[in-house]
Order: sequence, then structure tokens, then C-alpha cells
Amino acid sequence: MADRTGNGEWGIVATLSLAGIGLAVGSQLLVAAATLPLWYVAAGVFGTRQDATVRLERRLSTEERAATAGPAADSADSSSDVVAGDPGDTVSVRTTVRNVGSEPIVDLRVIDGVPDALPVVSGSPRTCVTLEPGAETTLEYGVELRRGEYVFDDATVRTRDLTGTVAETWTDPVAGNDTVRCSPAVEAVPLGGGTNDYAGEVPTDEGGSGIEFYAVREYQSGDPVSSIDWRRYAGTRELATVEYRAERATRIVCVVDARSSQFRAATTEQPPAVELSATAAERTVETLLSTGHPAGAVVVHKNQLASVSPGTGPTTRQRATNLLRATWQSDPAGAADARTIHGDPLDELPQVLPGEAQVYLFSSFVDDQPVDLVRRLRARGYAVRVVSPDVTAGVDTDAAAPDTGADDLATRLEAVDRGTRLAETRTTGARVVDWDLERPLALVLNDAIGEVGDR
Repeated sequence: MADRTGNGEWGIVATLSLAGIGLAVGSQLLVAAATLPLWYVAAGVFGTRQDATVRLERRLSTEERAATAGPAADSADSSSDVVAGDPGDTVSVRTTVRNVGSEPIVDLRVIDGVPDALPVVSGSPRTCVTLEPGAETTLEYGVELRRGEYVFDDATVRTRDLTGTVAETWTDPVAGNDTVRCSPAVEAVPLGGGTNDYAGEVPTDEGGSGIEFYAVREYQSGDPVSSIDWRRYAGTRELATVEYRAERATRIVCVVDARSSQFRAATTEQPPAVELSATAAERTVETLLSTGHPAGAVVVHKNQLASVSPGTGPTTRQRATNLLRATWQSDPAGAADARTIHGDPLDELPQVLPGEAQVYLFSSFVDDQPVDLVRRLRARGYAVRVVSPDVTAGVDTDAAAPDTGADDLATRLEAVDRGTRLAETRTTGARVVDWDLERPLALVLNDAIGEVGDR
């Protein structure tokens, strides 16, 4: 869309007004000044239109994942147009603007099409330059990821001529990357020993269907023909049955602490602990379900427990996703089974958990209640793993650190108390991952759900 600023109507009106005032008061200066708007109008009429042609290309990137993360750190979408990351990650944007025309552009202004929901945390998506034919300039800036998928818009381009009286404004498509997605994937979930009667991938200490040899026993009526040891029969004429190590699926419930204490964030720019916990739980549930393991979710609010029972189908996936994504909304239950709690919801939690399940607890541990919950769960025989986002990150807990004020001291004490709670939790036999927010979520979850002994 072109916008020509040279418009003669206002100039004629201004000229007549100044000339009339000058004649009325007898001022030669005002009469002479009345000619200035006419010169401006003439410049707009006879000014040269910029025949500008630009080409834009955008490149998006996040910080390189550690080599130990492997494919788990990559985006679930292999398309080169999609860049994925975790909440709070910074996406670096480099947009190159090249003058591909035959004439210089004396006044070129470009605004990149940043999605409104993504804050710019460094650099600027705007520029104002002069470009000779074939020359280029680069906009470099960073945006902070928020949960969801976002598409960059076309860039807005404006040019002005040498006099500044003729301007053209239009939108120009940008080649290269245009999509960022805040939904990191976890490639695989190695599981511990808490299993159930579903067929799955976790070896057990019993014979049954599987691929690993377990034992040979005497043939019993009804044993499948395919399990008979025909080699032994050929040599001894005695029937025997070969058993393989049975494999069972692990039923897992992801528990997210969404009490009011979890709405604290490490800084005003970072997501609160409840959002970090819900994101990690959502990725875990999705991965478990994609590999066939029964999984469910429970969200613990101040006076309510909202749960989705473990399952394996698409309905379970959708209900768990809806529940976890609505964790910090006013109506947290959604499609989940919700129950109002008149006392401590953590006291009621064991009643909604299947007896043979493993529990993944996501909480920042900024108070004592999660520690008490882990103790109760371990006393009931549950295998428990904890993922705890550190919302006291950046606080120096060294006693020798300089005291810069009462607030800093209080925050350091909170960090020490949180470390003590995590240490107490480890003594119960639970696996604990202290989530440094500088680490990618994929690495954190690989640590959290790695190989663990039987409960």
C-alpha cells in the first residue's frame, strides 16, 4: 500500500491564510512566508517516487542443546520452518534486508512482523537505513518463548525520497523461518519397576509374553504349540515349554502442585513454577502415551483435586492435555474429574492414586507440604520421582556472599530452606531432580525419568 504525503490542498489553504493575515496586518514577512507551503507542495508534486525493491530473509534459532541430549532436544517437527523450545527460552532472530533494485534507497524503514504474544528481550525488530544497490542490513533481536505456536508476520517496509515529501508503505513477505513452537518433546521415557498387568516394555521377574528367555518348565495342557521346546522333544521325546520374561506397562500419574505458593517465579520475566511444572508434566504424559504406557494426571489446588485416570487412548491424552494446560486458570477442572477438598488436598491425594502406580511430582518445594506428601506416598509403597523447578535460581547461598539488603538475605534463606527440603525428600528413597531453569526441559526430564530401581 503506497502513501503519497505530497497533498496540495493543505498547502493552498496555508498559503491563502498566511497571505490574508499578512495583508491585513501589513506584514511583508507574513506575505513572503505564505510562499513556503507552495514550495513544499511543489516538492511533493515533482518529487521523485522511490522505485524500491527489497528482499527479506529471516532466520530463527535457539541455543544449542547439549550433546548428551541427543534427538530428545530437537523439535518434534522436523520441518526447517519450525523452531521449538521451552517456556522462557530466547529465540534469536536475524532478518536480512537487501536492496535488489538498481537505485539507492535514501530512507528505508523496516519493522519485522514479531508475534504480539512474544516479548522482545534484546535488540530491536526495527531499522532505518540508507542502502545502495546490492547492499544489505540485518536486524538482530531476541524474543522470549511463551507456550503455544506463533507465526511471524510479513515485514512492514516504508521508503521516503530525498526531500522526505514522498513516502510509500507496504508489507513484504519474508523468506526463511516463520514459526516458533513452545512444546518441547521428550524422545523416550526409561521407566522404573512399578508395573501393572498391561503388556508393555518393562521387564519383570515372571514368565510370560516377551522376547527375553526366562525359563524352561514341564509342558502343561493348554500351553501354546509355539512355546514348546521342539529341540528337546526331538532328542528326548519329552515335552517342555519355553517361557520368556514377561514385560509389563508402567502406570504413571503426573501430579502437579498448583497451590498458591506455586505461582511464584524466579524473576518477573520468567514463567511461574506452576506453569513450568504443568509444561513438564504435559510433555511426560504425551511421551508415555505415545509409547503405550498408561498415564494420567492430577492437579492439586488449594481446595480441589482435579484428575484424569491413567489410560492409553486418545481420550485420555486430550483430557490430560486440557487439564494441564488449564492449571492456572480459574476453572481448573475442565474435562477432568474434580473433587472439592475441605481440608488439606495433599492429605486426600493418595485416595485418587491407583495402588500400583508410579508418581511423578512436579513442585517447587518452597514450603514443607510436598515433603510431607512424598513421605506419605513412600509409606504407602509408591515409587516417587520429583521434578522441582528452582524459582530461587540466581540466589547465592554462600554464607560469605555480601549482604545487599534484607530482601536478598530473605531470598537466600528461602533457597537454603528449599535445598534442605529436597535433601529430606531424597532420604525417603524418592528420586529428586533439582531443575535449574537454565537447563533445557528435555535434559531435565531425561534426568527425572531415567533408570531407577524397583520401589
